[in-house]
Amino acid sequence: MASRLRGLAACASLLVAGCIGDIGAGATPSGGGTAASGGGSNPPGSGESGLCSPRLERRIVLLADLQFTNAIRDLLGDEAIEPDQAPDARTKPFVKKGLVVGTSLVHARLARAAYAAESLAGRFEQVTGCAAGGDDACAKEFLTRFAQRAFRRPMEATELDNLWAVYSLGRETSLARGVSLAVEAVLASPSFSYRTELGGAANGDVVKLTAHETASELAFFLTDSLPDAELAAAADSGALNDPEELKRQTERLLEKPETRSSLSTTLIAAWGLSNLFGTIKDPGLFPEYTPALQASMFHETELLLDELLWSRGADVSTLLTTRETFVNGPLAEVYGVEHTGAAPEEFAKVTLPADERAGILTQPGLLAALSRTDNTSVVARGLFVRGALLCMGKIPSPPEALAGAIEELLKADMTERERAEARAGNATCAACHKQFDAFGLLLERYDPVGRYRDTLDGEPIDARVDLTNMGDIDGVYTSAVEFADTVAQTDEFAACVARHLVTYGTDDEALSTRDCQVERVIAALPEGQRTLPNIVNAIVTSPALTERAKEK
Repeated sequence: MASRLRGLAACASLLVAGCIGDIGAGATPSGGGTAASGGGSNPPGSGESGLCSPRLERRIVLLADLQFTNAIRDLLGDEAIEPDQAPDARTKPFVKKGLVVGTSLVHARLARAAYAAESLAGRFEQVTGCAAGGDDACAKEFLTRFAQRAFRRPMEATELDNLWAVYSLGRETSLARGVSLAVEAVLASPSFSYRTELGGAANGDVVKLTAHETASELAFFLTDSLPDAELAAAADSGALNDPEELKRQTERLLEKPETRSSLSTTLIAAWGLSNLFGTIKDPGLFPEYTPALQASMFHETELLLDELLWSRGADVSTLLTTRETFVNGPLAEVYGVEHTGAAPEEFAKVTLPADERAGILTQPGLLAALSRTDNTSVVARGLFVRGALLCMGKIPSPPEALAGAIEELLKADMTERERAEARAGNATCAACHKQFDAFGLLLERYDPVGRYRDTLDGEPIDARVDLTNMGDIDGVYTSAVEFADTVAQTDEFAACVARHLVTYGTDDEALSTRDCQVERVIAALPEGQRTLPNIVNAIVTSPALTERAKEK
């Protein structure tokens, strides 16, 4: 009987995936299950009236793996997650590129749903509030609450009927089995794996998200998980349709440590620091570069963001100018400073040499992640500054025909500046490399693990670059420190931070800092107060998060 029910459970999960929570009548996931970008890019103040039209059309959005797993954990506790599937926010991807609905994804999520449901054994009463030998009324009350929270919206009558049918199937064995089977069906349903952005009635070509859709959008943007009880209640009552209530809920969530940590990790993911854990160095050259040191480098950035952005409420540009950071013993050796902690593993605040270090741009973790196994990389570091730090236009990949020449150049016995000069002398390479190589050369005073150095092979390192015709950062720079201090005085970095957050909240990967969705966020900030909470509030109360366009 047990094996028969297990087979029926799997069958029911697949069946219910098509009947419990149809997401929306006639709706199909866009882009093969990922968020699809619609509309065009709006120039500043687009339209005669200065309107900022939505870039995105109505759509259905697949939850990222971290969000899917976090949602199960928040519904059923840590025990509902297999130990090797426990969410690790440190390595969360910034974009969903590559996340498509194929058989492997479907099987993985069905397996996680089954594991979560089976985890109720031994803690059934604790989770459901019902005795294992209790009555149907208690079980159905729990399942109604559970499904409504899992789907982030009220349940429809037909959905409840289908859920009771699944429950009844397992109830033939026991009440606990009926609940477990129904829980599995809910977690296997499209309405759990997807969130909708279909909105209500259109106002011309613009559709405003419903209160429940807004709550879901806000929660996954800020916390990578479901709306909490208070946010869900504001959606149920319709209060969330009021911009003031939306702002109040945002400010409430921003007071929670888990929200702050999630947003900090979103920025860390946007900067690509999570790639640090996949890098290796030549052990003969850099024996100190261990997984423990990588974890310390990552944690340094976490501590710095928490200190500056949340504890102090500093302007985001302070991330580029601060000479303070946090180090444990091994990191202190990389920096060449004294460690004042009581134990080698303890992190302590230190002040770094003002002429050597300037905020996140010169942190060892970032510099190590942007280096090769045995050398630095002007290309990787330059692309980071241009892209992740300043959000300038994307540079196309080199043509495949140049692969051999690139490999030979990397093998050549040359300094990184000499390689950059060789690329500048090649007409095919120069057109692209002139847009980012200079940024990378600014960072040549930092070795592949991020240690500061004045010389290389006995020769002084020349980090001087000419950034003429680079807009607000136009000029000649002699060091990364000088460059970081200059960038901090412009809106470029703050706009890039805002762009990253809007992109993460909406999955609009083609968004530019020149699009009105970002420009309006920056314009809405109080004078001289480009703090992260202010940026988040400006995003949440802007149309970028809550408005979509009708399909063309």
